[in-house]
Amino acid sequence: MIAVALSAAPQLPLSILRGVRDAIESPVSLASGLGAPIGTNLVGRAHDAVADIHQSGAATLALAVLVGGAAMFLGASVWRSLSGGHCAAGSALVALQCTGLAAALIALAYQVKVGVWVSSADPAVLGWFTEHRSNWVTGPAIAVTDAGGPTGILILAVVIGAVLARRTRSPVPALVLVGTVSAAALASTMMKYVVGRTRPPIASQVLLETDHSFPSGHASGAMALFTTAAVVFGYGLPPARRALLLIFAAAVTVVVAATRLYLGEHWLTDVIGGVLLGGLAAVIGGALYTAWMDRTHARGRRPTTPDENAAHPDRTDKTTMGRAG
Repeated sequence: MIAVALSAAPQLPLSILRGVRDAIESPVSLASGLGAPIGTNLVGRAHDAVADIHQSGAATLALAVLVGGAAMFLGASVWRSLSGGHCAAGSALVALQCTGLAAALIALAYQVKVGVWVSSADPAVLGWFTEHRSNWVTGPAIAVTDAGGPTGILILAVVIGAVLARRTRSPVPALVLVGTVSAAALASTMMKYVVGRTRPPIASQVLLETDHSFPSGHASGAMALFTTAAVVFGYGLPPARRALLLIFAAAVTVVVAATRLYLGEHWLTDVIGGVLLGGLAAVIGGALYTAWMDRTHARGRRPTTPDENAAHPDRTDKTTMGRAG
């Protein structure tokens, strides 16, 4: 219609005709050109807003589960420690410990996978460790991280298991210890593929590793091995000595985990996840060992060693298992 109207006025100069045409068609083209993008942008922004709200809500829930799970584990651990492991609710407390650790681990894995809040401190922590490296620390850190790797942890578990088997004259403690460490390693490998987190930048790594990062296999293996060993060696000892063994196990685990951060192989949340996973495995393994020892004690088949008999020649009850009080 516009073209017909313009063609009907040949007396006007060509430049004027083109100006009239542009003035008439430009608002229409502007409306048609902006209308679709405006609608699309509004829908897209609304979708992004809903997604952000959904992700924020899920992240908040995950954070609440993480804190609640940690609180549940700590509460059950304190209760179990104060009861001395003799209360009838011992199995329920172990279940609470496992539930708390599992909930905290799953919530942390979700936070790491979506990349919100909890993992926001990871770059700063990694940067601090890389900035404070020195030659006299790097060498020992590499030695510790090599010894605390999957192979080193498994070999150490076999050695400690052999000592326990000889001490108790039964293969059960060795099977519990090696099985706990192996289960932690398998669970760590599976979770790495599920979460799929990338390692820290290659430039920050002292030892190049390119597989998935969360959770730390070194931290989970160290936690599972040394905590389970502390439970096994501490069975029947006074509470103070059992606590010292657990503190030693925690200290060794922290050292191994710190070397992974120092060498730039893991993020902070990776080693925390490894500690949670290893702790879960240790709680289960320690509960299995404790149940076996309690059953052995109840049946009057105390697995003693000659050293124990020599140290307690006046002990007439062979089923006390050295348990205090």
